[in-house]
Amino acid sequence: MKLNLSYEWTRLRRILFVKSAKMFSSNGHQDRMRKPKRMSESEQTACEIYLQLLHNKESKLHYDIKTQECYISSGDKTLFVFLEAGNVKIINSVFGYDVHISHDLEQFLLDKFIREMAIRRMTFKREVLSKINHSLDLTLEKVKNGNFRKIETK
Repeated sequence: MKLNLSYEWTRLRRILFVKSAKMFSSNGHQDRMRKPKRMSESEQTACEIYLQLLHNKESKLHYDIKTQECYISSGDKTLFVFLEAGNVKIINSVFGYDVHISHDLEQFLLDKFIREMAIRRMTFKREVLSKINHSLDLTLEKVKNGNFRKIETK
């Protein structure tokens, strides 16, 4: 019972953090979170693995809305990292490692994940919109030059 209550409390804090991060980031008023200064050796290693995989452009980012957990998989599907409540789970093709992390480090890694997802989403959106704008520019050019067919109505 105590473990379940602790898990629910951590989950609630994470939900509130994500909601506030979304609200503040859309307004542009949120300061960047700082990396915690005091970390154990295992926390430092897990943090570096997490950040390296997160910033790799070939990696895939996944976010579970229900559990508020972040998942990252390498492009070649040989390394997986899960950010859970108070824990980073690192799985390569042979071994799995659970690294318990502080609340500050968890919030830092979650903030980095949210920012990277936003960057990738905006990059994707700009790419799609640029294709539409290019198509509209070509259509306008055809209309100006008279190189278009009249649309017949029935």
